Amino acid sequence: MRIPVLRCLVFSAVLLPLAAQAETQTFSAQIGGAEFVSDDDSISLVPAGNASGSFSLSASSKGASAWPPPKTPVDRLSIICGGLAAGQRLKLDSGNFSRAECDVRFSKGVKTMGGDPDAEYKLDKQHAGNQFEIERAEGKRYAGRFSFRLLDAAGQAHDVSGSFQAEDRQL
Repeated sequence: MRIPVLRCLVFSAVLLPLAAQAETQTFSAQIGGAEFVSDDDSISLVPAGNASGSFSLSASSKGASAWPPPKTPVDRLSIICGGLAAGQRLKLDSGNFSRAECDVRFSKGVKTMGGDPDAEYKLDKQHAGNQFEIERAEGKRYAGRFSFRLLDAAGQAHDVSGSFQAEDRQL
């Protein structure tokens, strides 16, 4: 009688953590006409948990979090703003992104062991088409889309549009 109970406990101890694992995150975008894709391990959503609802959503090139680290440079896209409330939908427009606390940056060709990227693009805060939307919010899981205009060091515009499914995986 004890062996079946013991087997059941061992079986539960093994399967319950597997069932509790988070769903896969996704992040993809077109940046200046080039495809940018990230993978589950290279996506990070961090709500600050403060009164303004500050958050950071960032993604690196697919495989950037692999071990050993990739030998090729990686690209990174970061979106930082406010207004996020836990489990709530959110829509930010160009007015929101014209404020100082909102920013979007894209770093192209970041060396894995440090150093300056090959190129950096910064948000064109005056562009009327800048937007970020969380279309679905379920607990700590968020899905949405975005579009921005970024400027390179020479002032040349690069349009960015994409979608994401990300999860707040902080404890």
